[in-house]
Parts: sequence; C-alpha cells; structure tokens
Amino acid sequence: MSGDRFGDESTSAGFSLVAVLVFMLIVSAIVVPFAVTAKTRLMIANNEVEQERLSLLAEGLADVVSSELADGFATEKLPPDSTPTACRSGEFTFDVRIQDHSGLIDLNAADAALLSLGFASLGFDRQMSEELAEAAIQFRSSINAFAAQAAEPATAVGPAQNKQAPFESVSELQEFSALASTPLHDLHDVFTVFSKRGTLNLDHAPSRLRTVLAGSPASSASITQEATEGSAYSVEVSARRDGSGIAGQVGFIIEKFPASAAGFRRISRTPAAEIADLAATTSSRFTDCDALFGTEAAQILMGWAS
Repeated sequence: MSGDRFGDESTSAGFSLVAVLVFMLIVSAIVVPFAVTAKTRLMIANNEVEQERLSLLAEGLADVVSSELADGFATEKLPPDSTPTACRSGEFTFDVRIQDHSGLIDLNAADAALLSLGFASLGFDRQMSEELAEAAIQFRSSINAFAAQAAEPATAVGPAQNKQAPFESVSELQEFSALASTPLHDLHDVFTVFSKRGTLNLDHAPSRLRTVLAGSPASSASITQEATEGSAYSVEVSARRDGSGIAGQVGFIIEKFPASAAGFRRISRTPAAEIADLAATTSSRFTDCDALFGTEAAQILMGWAS
C-alpha cells in the first residue's frame, strides 16, 4: 500500500518537473527574442547617438574652417582643389577638404567647350559630352518673347522640358536623362552656379578636371591661372573614431559675407548622404589639428577626445 503511494508521489513529482521545464522553455521562447531585440535596439541607438555626436562636431569644425576662409587664412594650409587634409586627436581622425568655386565650371556662364570638358571629366565620351553641353545651354537659355521661332525642343540627353532660365542648383543636372544616375556629389565636384564667371582657374581645379584639361581643346580664354580667389567655397568635414565604421560628415557651400559677424554665410548644404569618405577616395595629407583648426579648437578637440 505504502509502495503504491510512493510510486504515485514519484510520478506526480515527475510530471511536475516536466511541467516546470516546459513552462520555462515557453517563457524562454517568449523572453529571449525580446531580450535580443532590446539589445539590438540599444546598439543601434548608441550608434545613432555616436553618429549624431560626430556630425555635430564635424559641423562645428566646418564653421571654424569657413571662418578661416573668410579671413583668408585657410587657403594657406588647405589646398583649394578638393585635396583632403587630415589630422588626428586621440582616437579620432578629422578629414577636411575645401573647393574654391573659381576652379569649377559655372553652368550659367561657361561656353559649350568648357561645359563639354566638364562632362568629359565625369567619364562621358566626346560626342556625349558635346551633346550634354548643348543640352545644358538650351536648358538655361531664355526665350525671346519677340522671337518668331518656337523654342528649340529638348534634346535626347537633356530633361523632358527645358527650363528656359539659369540653373539655380547643380542638382538640376540630374533632370537630364543621361545624368540621372550620376552621383550628385560627383556633379558638385565639377560644376557650380556660384562662380559667376565663364572661366576656370586651373590652379584651383580638382584633379579630375585637371586631368581632362591637360589635353584640352578649349580656348585659353576659358582656362586661366589667375592669382585671385573666388568668393564661394565648398567645405566638407568628416569626423570618425579610429577602427569604427561610424562617421559624422557635413558639407556646405559658403560665400564670404563681411556683413556677418562670422565673415561668411552658408548658401546651401551639399548632400551629406553622398559625401564621399574623404580618407578612402584620396590619400589625405596629414598635419596636426593645431595647424588645421587653430590652437583653441585643437585644445577643445584634445579634451573632447580624451
């Protein structure tokens, strides 16, 4: 009798243990995915905070460089032809590049020959480059209200409809069917709407333009080596932690503006999502942050990075 009771108790205990184990497995199946999701979201949030932090730092440094450009000091230590310059503070690396817009091709002022060279620098063959140049001129040309003839139709490589007014932004080139897939950052590396001149300063031209211009059929009147600087600049800054894939990047087009306390004003923002990794695209010139940003900014960076 007692043996039967002991057996029943053992069986009951066994079922209870199995029930507890099953319950724990069910709870684990429910809790573990939530725990993994929470951990993943925390990592993503930390990365987003780090990227935002680096982006704010890069924006502040871009203002420092812009202020130095307005004072005429930055071009003494930073090449005005998009060549990257970098410095390191602690475990952080900062890449900077500036582009004087006198070294770019103005979409509204350049003639067909110079525009064609700009498109050739983007990898288009001679015929396509000439067609794109003609399409750009048709796009920007205004209609004479008293002219008897109708406006010229849009070309096959151009936009669906010509604007019949000056370019307001380089981004309008992406309305051209042949340029729709060209990265906007590449277009900004060649063209501008802010130099307001039909010539290009060869000394300030980026390397891709200088390569094409070396064997240029363009008239010497379109390509100069004048000593004067432009009043508009592209400023790009990248801040990243060494060994990390996270980076903060900003890009602005600025112009000298003496009426402002800073001596400059931002005209527009270049598309940050398309700003190339400055360290990856070209070998950066390394210097110390004191020389690049000034003593005060370098000390702030040193304290920030420690």
